[in-house]
Amino acid sequence: MTTTLQTRRRRTPRLALAAAALALAVPLAGCATGATGATADAAPPAPPQHQQGGHSLTRDDVDTWLDGAVGSALQKTGIPGATVSVVADGKLLTARGYGMADTGTGDTPARPVDPDSTLFRVGSVSKVVSATAIMQLVEQGELDLDADVQQYLDFDLDTPKGAVTLRHLLTHTSGFEEVIAGLIGTPGSERTLREAVSDAPPEQVFTPGTTPAYSNYGATLAGYIAERVSGKPFDELLQKEVFEPAGMTSSSFAQPLPADLDARLAHGYPDDSKPAVETEVVNAAPAGAMSATATDMARFMLAHLGDLPDDQALLQPDTLAQMHSPALDADDLGTLAAGQRMDLAFFDDSTPGLAAFGHDGDTQVFHSAMRMFPEHDAGVFISMNGSGRSAMASLDLRTTVLQGFADRYLRDAPADAAADDESRGGAGTVDRDGPVAADLAGTYLSSRSPFSNPGALLALSGQTTVEPRSDGTIAVTPKPLGVTTGVYEKVDTDLWREVGGDALLATRADDGATVDAISWGASFTMLRAQPWQAASTVLPAVVLAVLVLLTSVVVWPATALAGVGRRRRDEVGQTVAAPRRRDRTLLLSRLGQASTLLALVGWAIVAVQAMSFAEVSAVTLRVLQALQLLGVVAIVPAALVAWRAVRDRRGWAVVTGRVLVVLSLLVLAGFAFGFRLIAPSVSF
Repeated sequence: MTTTLQTRRRRTPRLALAAAALALAVPLAGCATGATGATADAAPPAPPQHQQGGHSLTRDDVDTWLDGAVGSALQKTGIPGATVSVVADGKLLTARGYGMADTGTGDTPARPVDPDSTLFRVGSVSKVVSATAIMQLVEQGELDLDADVQQYLDFDLDTPKGAVTLRHLLTHTSGFEEVIAGLIGTPGSERTLREAVSDAPPEQVFTPGTTPAYSNYGATLAGYIAERVSGKPFDELLQKEVFEPAGMTSSSFAQPLPADLDARLAHGYPDDSKPAVETEVVNAAPAGAMSATATDMARFMLAHLGDLPDDQALLQPDTLAQMHSPALDADDLGTLAAGQRMDLAFFDDSTPGLAAFGHDGDTQVFHSAMRMFPEHDAGVFISMNGSGRSAMASLDLRTTVLQGFADRYLRDAPADAAADDESRGGAGTVDRDGPVAADLAGTYLSSRSPFSNPGALLALSGQTTVEPRSDGTIAVTPKPLGVTTGVYEKVDTDLWREVGGDALLATRADDGATVDAISWGASFTMLRAQPWQAASTVLPAVVLAVLVLLTSVVVWPATALAGVGRRRRDEVGQTVAAPRRRDRTLLLSRLGQASTLLALVGWAIVAVQAMSFAEVSAVTLRVLQALQLLGVVAIVPAALVAWRAVRDRRGWAVVTGRVLVVLSLLVLAGFAFGFRLIAPSVSF
């Protein structure tokens, strides 16, 4: 029996080493494949497809095109319903409803979409409507775009990186980290606007004006300032100053909606085979709580195109022009100003030869987009009440409508493909100055992330890799707003354009050489990841460390049984105190290992909940932090156990196993501190 127990003790570490080696081999194999791919270019993906232009912008043609582009797509994508409106030449050209506002799978009867009466949640399109009311207060001299917003607030806003202005808030450059918790809830979870901005505000992590980082918090704070200065509740302010003057009779920021509007609100669905979700409550109301019909959104587009009668105009022409022009320059953004820049709340969506501005919006189940083309006095709006059966279904459909509308009606038919490519900055336009492809190579994180709290863990998902190609282009995986690779060519000193398309990337290199920031889409920035932040480095190390600890914890019962046997033999002879002390040290080590594993399982669950906007209590997060801290403290007894194994010459297998445990605890401690799992704040 004694021989058998000793053999098991010796074999167990060998099994641990074998498991660890297998775990390490898999990620290393992936890394090796990636390295090979860097030296041999993969076949480039198919370039974006532009539709044939030159069509007449008439109601009949638009209706026929929309019926094909939207109507036929719903059943294929699993999106239950959609609503579309188009304005041109100062009037509503057409409004169309497709599919179902209510599929009839619940307690209410089926109901088709009606563009005149069916309300949709427009998500972040709300931001430009909110900004319109804010700019009215600027016109009246009640607000200053470039004053420190602290003077308008009734709570202290911590801004260690610099004072924040309304210009910063409306351009997503206030420097605040991302906020996830409490953004979207269910009926009964409503918070006041003051609570939304003053309860645990996010940390300021960037110098204001320098780094575009899309911020629902920033837009909400701007709305709260408008509420404070006007003396009216925010939803009432918008009702009185925007909706009523513009004739938007079926629009509201109220939550819940008034009964007459609520009865006409489309239900939201994951896809057309699933039941409707509960009405979403957007606590960041100015950033995304608006509900409206397609025809009301047409009125809003006409207002911003300057086409409403004077008695219905929402802003003066000069203010409209200010809202529709880039609001920051190179003095703040540096070389990122070479790319797309934010207007005041609007995205500048201009492409070669076609000026455009607008905004997109998403809740969990509603997806919307609006574009206006001032030089053509035209605009298009689309909203959908479902995400569809694939991750990209709603994005693909609105891209089809927005890009297709611009291509079909606002661009001339190109003489040939080469001319069209040249108009978009094709081959032959490369500027040799500034960063080259190799300077962009690396892994990047999104500026729209939590940085100071456990939400930083989410940075491990959604990372972007940039690889130089032999022809001087770069491969970006995944490309912005996509799941595939995009290939970009250099078209100016700090500017890159997608080959065959219009998407732009602008670069900034603080040290004058290696690029450390890449902006896209006006309000988003990719930041170069440090080696310890890159998922390709972190995840293999974490997985290996977890396997080592898991193996150690699994063999714990066998070791405990062996200890019981030894103690029984000691009772027959002489009991020695030192082994008991050593057993206690080993017990503390293993308790710390188990605690670390439990904490990591908990953090994984929290990450999934956070990404679905589910509430996670602060108590739960503090408990996970306590478990994680126990794992950090366990490094000391684990190191003592390893040192004693070396001193007592327990054999290479035992020594290796216990050293691996110490290294694993160190790796996971570094992971916990690096990704802020152990941090003073648990508000994300």
